[in-house]
Formats: sequence, structure tokens, C-alpha cells
Amino acid sequence: MGQHFLLSPQVRDLTITELASMQERTAKKWFRQARWPETDGEPYCPHCGNLRCYEMSRERFKCSAKECKAVFTVTSGTAFAWRKLPFKKMLMAIWFAANSVKGKAALQLSRELGVQYKTAWVLLMKLREVVASRRDKMVLEGEVEIDGKYAGGHVRPENKAEDCVDRRLRKNRSPDRLCALAIRQRGFLGQTFTRIIREEDSNAAWAAVRDHVSRDAKVFADEHGSYNDLVGLNRMRRVNHSKAYSSEDGTNTNLVESFFSRIQRAYVGVHHRFWTRYLDWYVADLAWREDTRRMSNGWLTRSMLSQALRRPMSRYLCGYWQGNKPPELIWVGDPAAPR
Repeated sequence: MGQHFLLSPQVRDLTITELASMQERTAKKWFRQARWPETDGEPYCPHCGNLRCYEMSRERFKCSAKECKAVFTVTSGTAFAWRKLPFKKMLMAIWFAANSVKGKAALQLSRELGVQYKTAWVLLMKLREVVASRRDKMVLEGEVEIDGKYAGGHVRPENKAEDCVDRRLRKNRSPDRLCALAIRQRGFLGQTFTRIIREEDSNAAWAAVRDHVSRDAKVFADEHGSYNDLVGLNRMRRVNHSKAYSSEDGTNTNLVESFFSRIQRAYVGVHHRFWTRYLDWYVADLAWREDTRRMSNGWLTRSMLSQALRRPMSRYLCGYWQGNKPPELIWVGDPAAPR
């Protein structure tokens, strides 16, 4: 029997000791090559595209075009705009974030890097927003599984048994309890689409499958009534979980359920709770980790760095501690969905 990939040396192609011994100019070169891969790290103007730019003091570049003369840095206009951390420390933060199987806690990262909790929290949230943006143009094909998982909004039980209520009933639930809708594609290179909704309902399921699943794909779902309307969009197979996890013909939703187990372990073992305002980014980050679980940690670090430098400056997290707060990242409905 061959060795599992996660146990092989190929998965450990970038270690923290290599980053710790890296010089600042080498880390800066990593950022330049990730920002301008077409020119192998040579800067070009992000405003006019001019290739003739010269380096000024304090790591700044200036466009030589007479009509432009723009001044920019490696991180200008990206998710890392207005950064204050050195390149080496930011690269180490990305490595810690990418190398954590079930996500990274900001309090732990602040101790590992020697930065304030606020700095670590905003940096991690920017990375989560970056990987969440990949869902915008995601279209799943082949065989896909759809299901929902409720998270957050814990209701503490009463001390005495006679005072306890059935917390499964809607009237006894917390208003902060949300549902993470997930659509997962089967296969080695399968992707996972996620969306946060108030309740597991047919409108949300129908809109998600319509926009992010190919019409030729086959959808697998459980017996929940929210997925009845999907018959009009795609071919479907159902499994009744009240009778069996997998039907006699092999129909199941085990793949998406395994993703939900990662969410649960991250909730219990890493974060201990999710702030529902940002639950969408937390779940999308865990979906990215699930989809790239067979990649090396060096690939994960470079991929996250490249995505962050291709992503425009965050409209929600830039100036967060000065009062710029994002809205609730909850899907509110689609007027075109069936009622």
C-alpha cells in the first residue's frame, strides 16, 4: 500500500524554519513575483499598465509615463493595501493561516508573530474574504451534493430538568442561529460552494443550484423539503436519512456531510464560536481548505498570497478598527426563485 500524500515529504515543501531564516528582501521578492507574475516580479503601473517604472525610496515605485506619474507599492490596491507589517512577517502569517487544517485563531497568531490581536484578526479576515471571493464565478459539474448545517446561536440549557425546553423547536432557538448551505462537487478536483442563510428553505437552495451548478450535473440531496423544487433544474437522487445514511443503490450525501464535520471541529476545537456576522467568510475559508486538502503547504501559501494580491482592497476591512464595519453577510433572498 502506497503512503498517503499527507504523510509524504511532498506535502512539507515549505517549513516555518525556512521562512524564519529568510531575509526581508527575499520575502519582498515573493510578493513582487506574486503581484506581477507576467513580468517575473518586475513592476508595471497598476493604473495605465506602463512597463517602465522605477523604484523610489521606502519601497515605492513611480510610473514614468508623462500622463500618469502614479506612485505605488507592491501591495497598493490589493487586499494588503496600507499594510504596516514587514513582508517577512506577513509571509509567515500567510503560512500559518494556510497550514492550519481547520482554520487559524487570531489570538494564537498574535502570540506566534508578536503582534496585537487586532492586527492578527484583520489580517486573517482579509485572507478569508480573499478565498471567499472564488465563489463568485464557481460552477460545479458532474455529480454534486447539497445539504445545510445550522451553526451558532447556542442556547444554554436550564439547570433543572423540569425547566428545560426542546431546543430543536424554532420557538426555542436563538435568533443568531444560521444555516450554512453547501454544495459540494464529487471528484478529486471537486469544489465546494457555500452560502449563509437564515433557514434551510427552497428559495435559497433553488437560487444556489441555478447560479452555481451546471444544468448537466446530477444533484444528490436528502429528504428535506427544501430540495423538492430542484427537480425542475437538474436530475436528482434522494436519500432518506431517517431510514439510512446511504440507500441500497448507493445514493448518499456523505461528501458534503464530511465537510460539515470540518466546520464542527473548527467551531469546537479552534474558534470555540463563530461571530454570525462573519460566518460566511469562516465557512468559505473552511471550504477552500477542504478543496485544497491534497496540496502541499508551499502551494497553499503561494496560492493564498497570489489570490490576496489579485484581490482589490477590501471595502469592509480597510479601516475596520476606525469604524468601517461590513454588513451581515447573509443571503436575503432572490425574487426570481419559486415560492
